[in-house]
Amino acid sequence: MEIFMQRVPPHVTETQLTMALASVLHGPLFNYKPINFHVCLFPPKKERHGPEAIHSGCGALTLPDETIGEIFLDDDAVDLELPPICRQIIFKYSSHPPRENVVQRIRLLPFQDPRIEETKRMKKSILDEEHVPINAVQFCWKCRDGVLSIEWEEHCVDRSRLRFDYDNREIRIEIDAQGFQDGYLYWRMLDNEDEPDDIDDYDDMEEGEEDIHVPANLIVIPYSTVEYVSAHLDDDQVPAIYMRLSTSPKYEFYNPSQTRRTKLSSLSIRDHFRVAPFVSYEIRLTCNDVYLLEKFRDLAETATFQNVSYDLFTVDRNRGRFSQTALDALDAYLKRFSWRVAFQLQGLLCSGLVDAKEVIEVLPALWNVQNKKGKLFAAQLAQQFWEEVRDRDSQATRDEDDSGMVLADLFASAERNLGETPVVPLTPTEGSHYYAFHVTITPTSMQLEGPVLDQSNRVIRRYHPDNHDCFLRVNFVDEMGLHYRFNREVNGPSFIRDRVGTFLKSGLYIAGRKFDFLAYSQSALKDHSVWFVKPFKDPKYGEVDAKTIIQSIGDFTGPKCDPSLIYCPARYAARLSQAFTATDAVNVEVEEILMAHDIEVTTPTGTTYQFTDGVGTMSDELAQAIWHQLKPSKKPGCRRKPHPKAYQIRFRGSKGMLSVDYKLKGMAMTLRPSMVKFDTHEDDMTIEIARAFDRPNYYFLNRPLIMLMEDLGVPYSTFKKYQDRAVKETQDATRSFKAAAQLMDSYGLGTAYCIPSILLRLSKPPFNMTSLLDDGFYQKMLTHAMNHVLRLLKTKAAIPVPGAWTLVGVADVHKQLYPNEIFAHIRTLGGKNIYLEGPVLVSRSPTIHPGDLTIVHAIGKPPKGSCFESESLRNTVVFSVKGDRPIPSGLGGGDLDGDTYNLIPLNDLPEFRPKTVVAPAEYSPVPKKLLDRPSTMDDVADFVVEFIYSDVVGIVANNWLIIADQSEEGISDRDCLELAEIHSQAVDYPKSGKAVDGRSIPRLKHENRPDWSAPETVDIRKGSYYVSHRAIGRLFRAIDLPAERSGPRPPSQPKCAQSVQELVENSTNFNVENEPDELYRIVEEQVEQYTNTSGPFDGDAMNEIVWLFKRYSYELHNICCTTTLSRHRKSQLTEEEAVVGTISEKTSQPRRRIELMSKLRERTTRLAQVQREGIEGDDIVDVQKRLDRCWMAFQLAKANKSEFGAQSFGWIALGCILDTIEEIEEESES
Repeated sequence: MEIFMQRVPPHVTETQLTMALASVLHGPLFNYKPINFHVCLFPPKKERHGPEAIHSGCGALTLPDETIGEIFLDDDAVDLELPPICRQIIFKYSSHPPRENVVQRIRLLPFQDPRIEETKRMKKSILDEEHVPINAVQFCWKCRDGVLSIEWEEHCVDRSRLRFDYDNREIRIEIDAQGFQDGYLYWRMLDNEDEPDDIDDYDDMEEGEEDIHVPANLIVIPYSTVEYVSAHLDDDQVPAIYMRLSTSPKYEFYNPSQTRRTKLSSLSIRDHFRVAPFVSYEIRLTCNDVYLLEKFRDLAETATFQNVSYDLFTVDRNRGRFSQTALDALDAYLKRFSWRVAFQLQGLLCSGLVDAKEVIEVLPALWNVQNKKGKLFAAQLAQQFWEEVRDRDSQATRDEDDSGMVLADLFASAERNLGETPVVPLTPTEGSHYYAFHVTITPTSMQLEGPVLDQSNRVIRRYHPDNHDCFLRVNFVDEMGLHYRFNREVNGPSFIRDRVGTFLKSGLYIAGRKFDFLAYSQSALKDHSVWFVKPFKDPKYGEVDAKTIIQSIGDFTGPKCDPSLIYCPARYAARLSQAFTATDAVNVEVEEILMAHDIEVTTPTGTTYQFTDGVGTMSDELAQAIWHQLKPSKKPGCRRKPHPKAYQIRFRGSKGMLSVDYKLKGMAMTLRPSMVKFDTHEDDMTIEIARAFDRPNYYFLNRPLIMLMEDLGVPYSTFKKYQDRAVKETQDATRSFKAAAQLMDSYGLGTAYCIPSILLRLSKPPFNMTSLLDDGFYQKMLTHAMNHVLRLLKTKAAIPVPGAWTLVGVADVHKQLYPNEIFAHIRTLGGKNIYLEGPVLVSRSPTIHPGDLTIVHAIGKPPKGSCFESESLRNTVVFSVKGDRPIPSGLGGGDLDGDTYNLIPLNDLPEFRPKTVVAPAEYSPVPKKLLDRPSTMDDVADFVVEFIYSDVVGIVANNWLIIADQSEEGISDRDCLELAEIHSQAVDYPKSGKAVDGRSIPRLKHENRPDWSAPETVDIRKGSYYVSHRAIGRLFRAIDLPAERSGPRPPSQPKCAQSVQELVENSTNFNVENEPDELYRIVEEQVEQYTNTSGPFDGDAMNEIVWLFKRYSYELHNICCTTTLSRHRKSQLTEEEAVVGTISEKTSQPRRRIELMSKLRERTTRLAQVQREGIEGDDIVDVQKRLDRCWMAFQLAKANKSEFGAQSFGWIALGCILDTIEEIEEESES
């Protein structure tokens, strides 16, 4: 409701009037509720109200509803409560309706003290008007003696300034383009007649009068990246401002003739491009007067920037640590070294830990090592040296010694440490892994990492292992290590085309070697990651390069291919990506490959649906043979575990699912046309396994699913009930090992180290343990796990639903089921068999259309004489192949190519039954973007570039969820239904090549967003966030998270620095009596039943175990340093985070955390697997000696628990002990 106000005193401001009215509207007459309202005083007319007037004397008071307005106008008590400044004001009903956006805002947002906003406006006004003139901009390198070596400098007197951007919390350093004094000056004046007649008139203008627009280079520094800042007089009494950054600043160019700024890789000034990749972290600015330093401090305080130090820094212009001469010399050296050594040296240089001259200093010694001990040893020494430098950098500052002595000592330390270890790298025995080299390209620089153990793919396995280092995994990110994000003020697409496109089309040069763009996998594309390769000679295939690899993958113009395939770059690349999917390879002798037709139906409208889209069959013998090769047979747990009945596979040019057909005999499988994507040149019989479905997955709700369910009639109380249960189970994890194991298993935490399995076994006889109250490492590990779960519940509504399941879909090839029927047999990890029966609510993630939820009928136990009695296809959901349309296709366009489906049995969980079921969406296929000629890899490169800036799946899904919250119609809002269709198109984009036009995406209803949508780095109370009353909003507010660190974390422990002999002595002299350790004593009691825990032990075995630990500490330390959210050079995950598989640091991009956690878990899984195999020994080690080795490892970890990695190494050893004891007991029983 709007109330018109007259006779407002001329001196009263909007803020004063708002505070006066708040004393009434928030008082007893309105039950002390903090009602939000809006005051607007109309602007004055100068000719009528005079030049000094701040308003016209009239205005509008907007209230959230008419009831409040009527009380305010009609209740006489209000007049008595009005403060003096309001008593002469006339309040009356307005003849105009209130502005809709104002009503929405005051209804949604809580009342905020206007004085706070006024203070913000004042600060912003000051910062917009004021700046600090800069004489020179310098990029520096802080040497190890503390001196700042000026590596690049631009003198810019009268054409550079530093500003604070209050809204974006950024520092902006502007450097006007050279030559503007000669007339290249753009003006924008309020009144054209005031424009100066020529350039000389500029000097006569009053300060603040000008509003100049000239071409300028910009250095943009987010506050959050500034580690340290000082404003001081240097040794020569020159006023200087010094900033040390954790990441490179953003470089931009402003051209007044263009609507958006241009993003740059370096300043477009002289040779800044030469030093930008190496010295963008230390910036020094000089001024012409000392008073400007105080002005900088004042503006910094106004901008709520960090405290400014007075520390003095000595500078030197003549060191040239990154001079062109030094860089050219280094490039020449690197070309002479072997590729692996050169990669480590280039990576060390790009890491920001050393300068070019320091790298050159160690090259002679490393060259001698390469000549004497070989390339592999030299590469490992270079890698060890890099690690030594990183350790020192994380523990000390660069102001201690002379760089030559420091690096010489570190190089000697690396030689000593490496001299104790064998050169042969550790690799899991399963054979589907290799050591990969990774490159991360930012707008300014690149970061190198590797070799790291990664899962291989078909292409990698094709070539000799000596050539695996010729492949690079390259991903493209912004300065913060995050995905490129849209900024309406900056021309991002143009920059991506230039930066990313140049690498993809012209090649990537590293240490003098050229790498060419090769391909990508579909999952990698979403992470903006691709493959590059350099030419090499393979003993089997001869000369190999990117072109020959592409040709070897298959024939994309053959009869089995879609005729338009080669004309669609996106589809062509998608088919190539099949060969780059990370898979396990199994060499089983397939005796028979059958081809079967797809089961199809055509509707009266002419639409054809495939019931068997992407799924074939295999014999049970083949399924067993695959499983036998996938898992090491020596593991007792794996031997007892039943083999899966379904696999997601890649085979030659085919992809999809294979499920067991009981009628197939021998080593046979059946493929369908929907699975065959292209022809291959070879008769390779290797089956690649993308995923084995050996266990059922738990069911978790999520925000989009809850939004759909709520609008379809599922009450909020249902979601709250299960969230409360999840919170209680999380809190109960501290009370027992069993509860902790169940929590971690449900959320996939600690699985790399088998923590859930270990805890469960420790909770049972003969251990009967409940918890480890005296074990600080375990308690921190458990805290990380609990915080991870609570964060998922709060920010994702990832609420588990016990009794519901997520299963992979397969087809009823024997046509047993009727339309709308399913069959689902779940075999739990505990061996319990469950058959779903009756109505089942089924969905598939992501859900976005009201019809993405449907109810089907589960037939229960296998009927007598049916195909399911012969083969129940456990841990899958079998869909009927009868009816007018396949059930999966109506669930967000699902198929049977590996999609998983969420199942809630409504007889068991009736509270989830929706009141309404909507028909599924029917969208026309997205037309492919075709060329008028066959696609080339340059066309694929163009598509990758376009995808990076045009992928809008996340934006569409986010807008859908927010609009559903904002709109009274919820998911039925017209914009939500339109977004659902757009989402379908966006999901198909990677294969169709048809990007969604961003202008077609419906915008939010208003600028105010629901509270649950705020990034975890944002204070909801300070933004335009309203209290959401939808279920996801109420669930969000029902959970309070413990305080988490949001900035760069302090450096953690360095890797183990003790020698092999020192570690052996510590282990030999370890006495548990000196340090209370309940776990050690209880485990020792059990091990003593089978071997003498006091030794003596085999010396060679002990040395081998110690070497394993040192290598493990090194590898884990490397993982913890390279999987952090922070780009801070000293940032590192804790050992506890690595074991749990979580990252506790806050981020504005949750997807980035998910990506890094996935990377962390993959790497720790492989690392732990290597350690398990190394601890237990090879297959010829008998079980008794294996237990001795496991005990030695456990004791070593306990004796050296202060070393980084020791605690987690102990948990690996403990798992090995438990496995070995089980095997001994099995052998004794048999």
